[in-house]
Amino acid sequence: MNAVIEIADQWTDRVNAKDIEGVLKLSATNVEISGPRGTAAGHDMLAQWVENSGIQLQTLSRYIRDEKVIYEQKASWENENGEVILYSFFLVKEGKVTQIARFDLLDDAFGASGMSEEDLV
Repeated sequence: MNAVIEIADQWTDRVNAKDIEGVLKLSATNVEISGPRGTAAGHDMLAQWVENSGIQLQTLSRYIRDEKVIYEQKASWENENGEVILYSFFLVKEGKVTQIARFDLLDDAFGASGMSEEDLV
């Protein structure tokens, strides 16, 4: 279970550093990325997102169940004022992030993942 959090933490750190190579090493080749602009898959799309998003994430709390993690995160973007709270869902299999999804509401993240408040660590 700690390995799953470790992978998600490293993935977040590398996104914050715009370390595309590092993010790709931690991600499955066909990683699925979902957010407010839709769903995409693959390393090319992920690399483009890391390069262009300008996002900075600060993890506030973690929920974990088996290979699933939800992070409550404070997010800010380059060239934009302010911060928002969002919820990042990670599915980690065999040491790789296979799915990442962004939710604006914790209840939506719980609904999509089958997780709950009981999974808070």
